[in-house]
Amino acid sequence: MKAIKLLIMSGVLFTFLSPCISQEKYDTLPEGYKRNVLKWNVTPFFLWGSQNINLSYERVLKPYRTFSINAGYFVLPSLGSFDSLNFTNERNKSGFSISGDYRFYFKGRNTRNAPDGLYWAVYGSYHHYQFQNDFEVNNSPTIQGKLDLDGSVNVFSAGVELGYQFLIKDRFTIDLIFMGPSLSVYTGQLKLDGDLTVDEKDEYLKAIRDILTGKFPFLDDLVEYGGFSEKGTSTSFGYGFRYMIQLGYRF
Repeated sequence: MKAIKLLIMSGVLFTFLSPCISQEKYDTLPEGYKRNVLKWNVTPFFLWGSQNINLSYERVLKPYRTFSINAGYFVLPSLGSFDSLNFTNERNKSGFSISGDYRFYFKGRNTRNAPDGLYWAVYGSYHHYQFQNDFEVNNSPTIQGKLDLDGSVNVFSAGVELGYQFLIKDRFTIDLIFMGPSLSVYTGQLKLDGDLTVDEKDEYLKAIRDILTGKFPFLDDLVEYGGFSEKGTSTSFGYGFRYMIQLGYRF
């Protein structure tokens, strides 16, 4: 949470305090103008692990308008052990994400043409994550056993964002998206199978749900508004937030 707050504060600070660099502006882009930026989204890499590789491509359409697409591999951290629940094996843990935005760079505020400077954009995104886990109940005098946990989560989001992209030596970029409220639709599925046959099974299902939402905060809305079921799929609406740091090369 501290990292998110730091990113937002840094973005706002850079937006208003960044030095003005005089450079000729164009009403129409000249021939040979570098319209393309290839980027690496470092946010999931550092937050959730080195397996998360996410790339982005931005294309300049007009002097102050661009679009970008973002896609990559998306995997959340391991669950580990919690109290009497021990996750012993992970199988088929995988996922992906894809998103896109249409950007409007501020003509009066920015000293250069796109892709440099302050912008706002409309965006949409989709995240899919699935996992299979074996876990066992231990440290309990009355309940022992093993269960298989099979789950998946899909998140569809759409909203607006505010960001600032720095252009360095006409080739390299640092793209900060530090504000991006959205409306999200969540679908989730959680299945349990195994040899744990006690009346308190629902309590353990709730405990697993609490573990997942504690580990992955974006599941809170799914639990609060839609809930998990032992078998089946639930759908809910909620609010999301978009933030990221991307390092790019312009050509």
